[in-house]
Amino acid sequence: MNITSSTHIIRKAIWLSLFALILNCKKDENFIGTEIQNEDINVSKIDNFTIQTYTTLADSLRADEISISTLGSMNDMVMGKTNSSFFTQLRLPVDNVNFSGAGPLTNIVLDSVVLSLEYKDHYGSLDAQTFEVFQVGQDIEIDSAYYNGKSFTNLGTDLVKAGTQTQIPDPSSTVYANGDTLPAQLRIKLDNSFGQSILNESGNSTLSDNESFAQFMKGIEVKANNPGQATGEGAILLFDLLSVNSKVTLYYRDTATKDTTSFDLLINTYASRVNLNKHDYTGTQVDAQISDSTLGQNEVYIQGLQGVKTEVNFDDILRLRDSGIIINKAVLTMPVDFTTGSSFEPNPQLLVIRNEEGNKFLIPDQTMFAGTAGLANVGGEWNEDDSQYEFVITRYINNILNGKFPNNNLTLETVSSMVTPNRAVFFGHNSVMNKPKLTITYTKY
Repeated sequence: MNITSSTHIIRKAIWLSLFALILNCKKDENFIGTEIQNEDINVSKIDNFTIQTYTTLADSLRADEISISTLGSMNDMVMGKTNSSFFTQLRLPVDNVNFSGAGPLTNIVLDSVVLSLEYKDHYGSLDAQTFEVFQVGQDIEIDSAYYNGKSFTNLGTDLVKAGTQTQIPDPSSTVYANGDTLPAQLRIKLDNSFGQSILNESGNSTLSDNESFAQFMKGIEVKANNPGQATGEGAILLFDLLSVNSKVTLYYRDTATKDTTSFDLLINTYASRVNLNKHDYTGTQVDAQISDSTLGQNEVYIQGLQGVKTEVNFDDILRLRDSGIIINKAVLTMPVDFTTGSSFEPNPQLLVIRNEEGNKFLIPDQTMFAGTAGLANVGGEWNEDDSQYEFVITRYINNILNGKFPNNNLTLETVSSMVTPNRAVFFGHNSVMNKPKLTITYTKY
């Protein structure tokens, strides 16, 4: 054996191992080619890959027992119409409810009934919306799995007090109630007949416990009804249903004692809750692409609330197989068509999903880190300064080239899609403005 040649090979292997280790431990790519210098290492970049993009409908998602519920409608000039509503049970705070105490029920006079929903956020334009509330006519089971699209029958009568159905949402407002300053809420006045039906059960077995009450009052449906919403109008409102401020309150007084008091019907972790999101893409480019994926050449789309997702395929990535290179970093850049100041901001965070034999998997660049650390490693945050998303997919590309993964399409999806209304418009692979790009930094040896 040639000892000189063997030593050279060993030295070369050690340098390459150290080089790969440093690359994996550092996030900043600017050091590539400067921290280590060796005549056998040649660091280069390539970004002329052929990338195909197209839009598809998002997969069905669980819609029950989510802490955040969405409500409202919007008419997006790009995505069309979106409408969100929710169903929830109401819970008694105590067993054996008796509103009159030792006195007669005739002394109890109902003043008002209010549905309070604490704001979490909003998306879109805060224009006036018309809200409706209905009593649910069938059981909502907390131990059942409900997917988006699931609806429950209602009793057909709008419970909102006449003349108060339409209001302008104000997520920045301050609420004053019973001498307290409370976080911003959407407060919907309900007809007194709804509250009176509950008062009338005072002392009865109906109000003895929550199991009995759920048979009497199966729940409510809260929805928006805005058929005349113009293009660019409307918003999806996000509410924290598990907040102590989200509830139905009966305000009443005792005419004998002159006492004024209130009684809360709760929405909590024991209450079954189901979100319902609907999209109408009729007449939009989104609708056209869903029917014909070849139309995603100039722009493609992604939308939360189980709307649509973007598929990405690297047609010619396999030309790097057996090329004698070490891939140090692979970054997918997805530029976005966005005008600063628009009410319809892009999704704050996207996920990268790989597909194999009908199954979905997180890419290894993310799964090697737990929780938010995985997202930080992959990227996918909205970068408003550069109007784009970046995804670090180094390990995914390496697995394609070594034959562990098939070269199937990657899917870009919205994080927390059932409660994230945001959407984004990506430039497609034939766009004249900007294009998706895969940039690979590699070492040739």
